[in-house]
Amino acid sequence: MITNIGKNILAKYLVGQAPAYASYIAIGCGAKPLPSDGVLGDYSDKESLDFEMFRVPITSRGYVTEDGQSKIVFTAELPTAERYEITEVGVWSAGSNPTAGAYDSKTVYSFSGTENWEYHNQSGSVAILPIYEPLDSGSNPPNNIIATTSQVFQTNADNRIFTNQERSSRYERCRFLNNIMVIRGDMSNLSLAGGVVGVPTGSNHIHLTAASLDFNKNAPTDQLKLAFSVINKDGESSIQPDEVRIVVEFSDTDATNVNGSEYARLQVVLKETDLNVDFATNRYFVSSVALQDLIKTSGFTWNIVDTVKFYVSVIKDGVASDDYYVCLDALRLENITSSNPVYGLSGYSVIKNANAETIIKNANTTNHIEFRFGMDVI
Repeated sequence: MITNIGKNILAKYLVGQAPAYASYIAIGCGAKPLPSDGVLGDYSDKESLDFEMFRVPITSRGYVTEDGQSKIVFTAELPTAERYEITEVGVWSAGSNPTAGAYDSKTVYSFSGTENWEYHNQSGSVAILPIYEPLDSGSNPPNNIIATTSQVFQTNADNRIFTNQERSSRYERCRFLNNIMVIRGDMSNLSLAGGVVGVPTGSNHIHLTAASLDFNKNAPTDQLKLAFSVINKDGESSIQPDEVRIVVEFSDTDATNVNGSEYARLQVVLKETDLNVDFATNRYFVSSVALQDLIKTSGFTWNIVDTVKFYVSVIKDGVASDDYYVCLDALRLENITSSNPVYGLSGYSVIKNANAETIIKNANTTNHIEFRFGMDVI
């Protein structure tokens, strides 16, 4: 669907006031795919993808007639090396917003093995070990994560356990690249009071030290987007969690709740009773929080950030439960404020196929993608 922004850019392009209206195709993973008989939504007000993974330049343009309708076809080649799961596609007028410059939208963390995340418990910091063998290897019954008793580990999104039908139907698998960070639901024991998530002193967490984040020149309305999934330890179980609590803390120290420390916290609270939350049918989430809505100490500025910490609790029957895990997929900064009249999302669509499945682009494969605009006279 062409967006309202796209209509304006196209009009400027036709009269020579814009250099292009369709130069890049953006690939995203945030939307829930639709079944073939599902109804596409009204995306005319869309200004960005739910969670953009990357953009590729359009390499060819064509014109076809399909089922009696004329369409403009844009084609692009996907990156070869990495694995992605696609659920949404958009067309952009350019690869980036020149008005935003260095403060444009970008992936902040992808939780890859090269980012040097560590697990911090009462004994200190330890390396987070990867587990590449099937997570249900030797389990009885099958589809039960028993390969580790650790509260935190890394694994691949294409691990055999995520191909189980029950897990697939709940969309438990992560989508951004292949490496994922898996955190057990009882790692942090976070509290909740008055809508604010409490972090007990000395809580277990994962952290990245020597972090350097400078969002001071981003507008307060720009957003941080966290993509993650919630999975059952026992894939055959139909018992759903009651609540998921996540805190991302940007701090000047690795210690928790130390007097004089400065921090900003992004908090995520998902409840089974929330209108848009149904753990039985969808376990993949994207939570968006504006920079101005982060919980900050009075002296916080982005240039003091040295450590980034993640705290996680999955609540069942009032307590943090080890029957669930949270899989961190990626953290993204979305610049939605830097205005540019000739730049924007021109077209957008959610993936739609027979079984409402994600489209998997496997690693080390060559693939092309098409985006088609239907043309009609009104």
